[in-house]
Amino acid sequence: MSNFKHRDTSGTSRTDRGVIYIGSVDVPTLTVEAQYNPKELQVDKNIPWSKKNQANQANPTGLHLEFTGAEGRTMSVELLFDGYEQKKSVAKPVEDLNKMASVWDGSSPDENKRRPHLCVCSWGDTVDNFRCVIESLSTKYTMFSEAGVPLRATCTVKLKEADVVDKAADSPQGATPAPAAGH
Repeated sequence: MSNFKHRDTSGTSRTDRGVIYIGSVDVPTLTVEAQYNPKELQVDKNIPWSKKNQANQANPTGLHLEFTGAEGRTMSVELLFDGYEQKKSVAKPVEDLNKMASVWDGSSPDENKRRPHLCVCSWGDTVDNFRCVIESLSTKYTMFSEAGVPLRATCTVKLKEADVVDKAADSPQGATPAPAAGH
């Protein structure tokens, strides 16, 4: 995991806190801190292998696999937001997660801002500044006020490890985009 230290607006390290949070590296004031720690956290790592083409011939040494490159980890976590007892809406943290999963500034002349946010996730010693992008976000609202204000929501967030992110180069249909330059 990266040793990047994400700081909130007060200048204190977020890893000093005991609850899980996800924040934007691009816009440091955009953060979501969970009210409750998740009951579980899933981290997956795929190791890409491909079968070596043996042109339909039997290989006397058996099946031959080739390592095709490293891939980052993915992490899945379920965050619960509950404002029922305080009669407080949970729309703000859900909106902030949606902002991090959406294009940062689609009208910017800087093409690097026309992509979703590079984020960082931390949770005490368990997850130490996991640099990532939000790969998927699913929100289930489970309680509302009489006026229809959401008071409880569960967000399932899937994060994909990333140290550098770029907007994909525009390319004709079917063409392979050129590799993006690093920052």
